[in-house]
Amino acid sequence: MEIQSQQSGPFSKRTVGMIILDTLLIFTCGVIQTSFFPALSIFRASPDLLLSAVIGLAVWQGEKSGAVSGIGAGIMAMSLGGAGTALLPVFYMLSGYLTGIIAKINFKNNLLSWFIYMTAAAFSRSLFSFLYSLFALRDSNMLVTFAYIVIPEFFMTVAFSVINYYLAKLCSVIPGKKSEHE
Repeated sequence: MEIQSQQSGPFSKRTVGMIILDTLLIFTCGVIQTSFFPALSIFRASPDLLLSAVIGLAVWQGEKSGAVSGIGAGIMAMSLGGAGTALLPVFYMLSGYLTGIIAKINFKNNLLSWFIYMTAAAFSRSLFSFLYSLFALRDSNMLVTFAYIVIPEFFMTVAFSVINYYLAKLCSVIPGKKSEHE
């Protein structure tokens, strides 16, 4: 009888465990992204750790987790001051949802597939940043914006995303639930 009560309903122990771990991952990435990397100043750009966390959770837990964590990551980025636009929750949500769908269709959760998903997401984020800087900073030079903001942010995001590949996998395995795609 006790086993059934733990497994029934939308909030089983595994689900609550995954929610707690996913929230900790998003929060930790947001704090590191907005506090540690700006002080480090490698290539004058900060990697988008929140995006790689959302993509990781979408790959390992599916499109629903990717979309929900994307909304949370977007709100986190806005609230910590790491971004200047209210469209980030929508961007992160769409990135997580679409990656989850593609990962489900593709059925590949290996590191090579991860880099393909992450490169596409980082490219989309770079394009988003470029368009935002063009509209928000009308006096900026497009070439300077591209060379000093967009390209370094893209490469930093892809380079540091490997960490979140393994952390998102860990968040999916620890509570005992296997990935949707396995």
